[in-house]
Amino acid sequence: MRRTFTSILLSAVMAAAASAAAASDAFPPAEPEDVGLSATALTQLTAEVERYVDRDMAVGAELLVIKDRQTVLHEAFGWRDREAEIPMQRDTLFNIRSMTKPITGAAAQVLIDEGRLSLDEPVSAYLPGFDTDAAREITVEQLLTHTSGLPLTTLETTSDYASLEAMANAIGEGGPEFEPGSKFWYSDAGADALGAVVEQASGQPLDTFVSERLLTPLGMDDTYYASDPADPRLDRVASLYVGRVGEWTRFWGPEAEPFYPFAWGSQTLYGTPADYARFLAMWLDDGRAGEVQVLSPEAVERTLTPMTMMGSLGSDAPYPTQFEDLSVYHGQMALMHVPDEPIVGRPPADASPEIVGYSGSDGTIAWAFPERDLIVLYFTQSRGGSTPIRLEAEVQRLLRDPSDEATLEIPVGYGEYLGSYAANFGPFVNEPFEIIWQDNELALDIPSQFIFPLERVADEDRWALRGAPGAEVTFVEDEAGIVTGLRIHQGGGTFELPKGEPEPAAEVRFEVEDVARYLGWFREEGSEREVEVVLADGALALRIPETPEPLALRPPDEDGAWRLRMNPAVEIVFTEEDGRVPSYVARGPAGEATFTRIEEPTAATGG
Repeated sequence: MRRTFTSILLSAVMAAAASAAAASDAFPPAEPEDVGLSATALTQLTAEVERYVDRDMAVGAELLVIKDRQTVLHEAFGWRDREAEIPMQRDTLFNIRSMTKPITGAAAQVLIDEGRLSLDEPVSAYLPGFDTDAAREITVEQLLTHTSGLPLTTLETTSDYASLEAMANAIGEGGPEFEPGSKFWYSDAGADALGAVVEQASGQPLDTFVSERLLTPLGMDDTYYASDPADPRLDRVASLYVGRVGEWTRFWGPEAEPFYPFAWGSQTLYGTPADYARFLAMWLDDGRAGEVQVLSPEAVERTLTPMTMMGSLGSDAPYPTQFEDLSVYHGQMALMHVPDEPIVGRPPADASPEIVGYSGSDGTIAWAFPERDLIVLYFTQSRGGSTPIRLEAEVQRLLRDPSDEATLEIPVGYGEYLGSYAANFGPFVNEPFEIIWQDNELALDIPSQFIFPLERVADEDRWALRGAPGAEVTFVEDEAGIVTGLRIHQGGGTFELPKGEPEPAAEVRFEVEDVARYLGWFREEGSEREVEVVLADGALALRIPETPEPLALRPPDEDGAWRLRMNPAVEIVFTEEDGRVPSYVARGPAGEATFTRIEEPTAATGG
């Protein structure tokens, strides 16, 4: 039956009221001073998130701080849907992406507690696709710890498979990229296989088992697998944006088809910050939710025992963190910050995590501090932004290690360095780099990345970027000693940034005759992936299967490279021969691929 606008509005209001009441019951409001926190620190934390939205570093956000199980800060910022002018509200539903993984892991722990699953069991005992020479020895524990050797992902689109079981069997048939057990390698594929194992061991669909054994006992009524287009909670889901500072593209909205066709182990859950706080509180309470023992204390210990140092996605590089003197480790589908040890990659003996939490690639993150009974959650829907890791530095400064030390005056001469510098090189297009004074030292604030403290190199006029090995900064002065710019030295290259705000880029609009030679269909060499080059709103753009809207390209630079507006680190170089374009090369951080022109798309692409 068609739902009227009035019914939609009423259901949204009633659902929001119910959610707010539920959150209040679990974490009632309190004044910061009553639980030992500084109201000034929370005001500064709020101002930081407001700055992110004001500078278009995120489209919208929700921030929740809970101390001693009482809410001391809960604010919403910016837009839930900017095009529709719907403001962000508290208890908005977010696609929490990889924050689903610890919940899948907890579901596996329920089965281990009940003796229906064992850590040392081979996955092939549950999934025939793993019964191959390469994958047969992969164990349940290796899926939980991201040491199975399976790749980051095997998916090209969200509709590649008809069921989780089919997806997981195909993952097994594809086999590991590394010897199982040899090292940590973050793997969505492994988490999806774990979800399928939970289905087989429990005899229930993953979403049913998780809802009955975890979400309902925890009171997480606003966390669900959003594959039903008729679910009234869709009215509270934030539209998804992808891009970077000042370049956000609406990628998906709740009016569209469901983003996921069925429940996966790696992602697919939607939820609110308050609901996820209930999940984290369970870990702090040895597996209890009120009077209900959801997980055994032994399961909590298994999960939160640091196993391996966590690597970044698709890399062996350590996972980044802004928390000082801590390194990021992984347990059994859990992420922890642990005090640093001299032996890199080896968990400290009898280590106890100082912080427990997880993050999602659409811009959600949560931290729980067990010894302080403090939980901080920051959710955005701005995929590709850097604000979650940036906020980590503010949580460190304001909540983890607050200092009463008065801010020292800026040394004589340093004030001349402060201000904006216009970046226009590589992936940085008209981006304002800013030299700021923070924590009694100079720092370089790159909005699309992080804040890098500057350390003077001996007595020279060079400054090293802490956290970016090999990168240095020098300031440019005119004959009168006035700072007119800065130079960034990295990788053997030097980049000039004049002082001042970037000039607004002149809008370039193309007509069909200007770009006709580029338009048409191209197929990636070595795969069946097909992309259409189109003209959209005066811009050359790529229409790819994963996105409902074309991805606009910036006009070519002096080297003839076009760059994605939403991610200038990806460049497109067209090959031109006798007035026609037979192919193009796409280059990005993950490598490059060649696309060759085809006359028409295959039936699978659909034209």
